[in-house]
Amino acid sequence: MRHLRLFAALAPIVFLTAGCSPDTSSGDSAFNPAASVSDSFDTFEIQDEGGMSVVSRTIFFDFYQGLEAAEGEDDRGSASALRERLGLLMGLTPSEDGKTYVAARNPFDFLHYLINTDQVSTFNDGKRLMRDSVTSGNPSTYNTPSNNAIIRFTEREGDVGQGPGPDQLWVYPVLDWTSNFSQFGPSTGTVFRSAQFIARPPEEGDAESSEIQSAFWSGGFDGGSFSATGYNQPRNSNFNATGRRFGNVDYYKRLGGSQFDTLFLIETSGITIDGVEPVFICIENNYRASQVRVTYVTDPETDTTGNNTDPTRCPAVGTAFTYSSETVPGRQ
Repeated sequence: MRHLRLFAALAPIVFLTAGCSPDTSSGDSAFNPAASVSDSFDTFEIQDEGGMSVVSRTIFFDFYQGLEAAEGEDDRGSASALRERLGLLMGLTPSEDGKTYVAARNPFDFLHYLINTDQVSTFNDGKRLMRDSVTSGNPSTYNTPSNNAIIRFTEREGDVGQGPGPDQLWVYPVLDWTSNFSQFGPSTGTVFRSAQFIARPPEEGDAESSEIQSAFWSGGFDGGSFSATGYNQPRNSNFNATGRRFGNVDYYKRLGGSQFDTLFLIETSGITIDGVEPVFICIENNYRASQVRVTYVTDPETDTTGNNTDPTRCPAVGTAFTYSSETVPGRQ
């Protein structure tokens, strides 16, 4: 099957040479405060705590809920099958009614949680650099590869008398914040953040590894409202992942304007829709219209790119159907 991998151009990774000491003002575009992190945690699982909304800010929270068919509508078995696959990929714990989830355990929701809750000092430096950059109008970059910095997190849970298992050590070779400014009209700033995760290869005797073996996330933020502390809501984002057994994932999220998310499952297997097992699935969740469109292909030789002019939308190939869905309140 021919399919163009949908790596987003939302936040290009900029590899710059760090040339200034930590004393340099954050207004200097050459200042890069990125530093290594090696922290341990009791668990990688995140859930709502102390009245603070955490799970609602995870990558697939809206999409997962938006799959729920409205009363009298037929999703042809797609909603439950897709939720099961998302649960496998992202370590999701479903709610009792199955319409949402109450906990998540995966590398990117955990990384975002730490950034959003200001728990890691060098991440705070990155947000502060971006806020100062937007305020001053001077482009800046926080980039870990430029400083030979590596981010490592270890989960202590179940780690008694032995080293961490393959899914208890999460390594991120890249974390990047970059600010850009419009060259047309008013000088408006945009902050881009991107990160890469690579799983530790399993060794002989290791427990079964997680499905995701590598992944990349990128997102764009409005510079005018970007804060040096707490949560910043992305205007758009892309998450893509390479799986060990069930193919690859590309997910586009748009919070402004059209208000839709699109999920691509590429070279996939093990999901049944309409009584068949597709090799390619694309789902568009239109939140304004409360409508889900499912496109699938069963022939591995099908060209799933076609003449698709917008790589964030489902191509006009294979079999497609739509159904009305329940409204998703308070998009995150």
